[in-house]
Amino acid sequence: MAEFSKEMKIVLIINMIVAFVYGIMYVFLPDAVYSLNDAPYFDPHFWRLFGGALIAMGFPVLLGLIKGDWDYIKLLFLFAIILLITLALVNITSNIYVTRSTTNLVFHWLDTIVMIVLIVFNTFFYLREEKK
Repeated sequence: MAEFSKEMKIVLIINMIVAFVYGIMYVFLPDAVYSLNDAPYFDPHFWRLFGGALIAMGFPVLLGLIKGDWDYIKLLFLFAIILLITLALVNITSNIYVTRSTTNLVFHWLDTIVMIVLIVFNTFFYLREEKK
């Protein structure tokens, strides 16, 4: 059993909080999120589906934190990095084909910046943890 560092625990907690906050917003409050960010399209099913996927990513992180085993969580962590990269690329490229209001553009880029920051931190700490 390979324990992970205190810094990795902090990164995992941040990831879990972000996953649960965004997940809960999209699952339980899609109408409020839609109204708040002035999204160009609204399909509550897909918004809730995306939120459910985020919540589903948060629970294994919680279990990994409880178990405290790097070997248990590293594959999921790598999957999360790949998922974040994919979502960031989709977000960035969607600017080409989606007409957005100023309000939605601000929220859109805020989400993208959060993803990019998580990608950088996750990749850095994943590589550092793998060296141990």
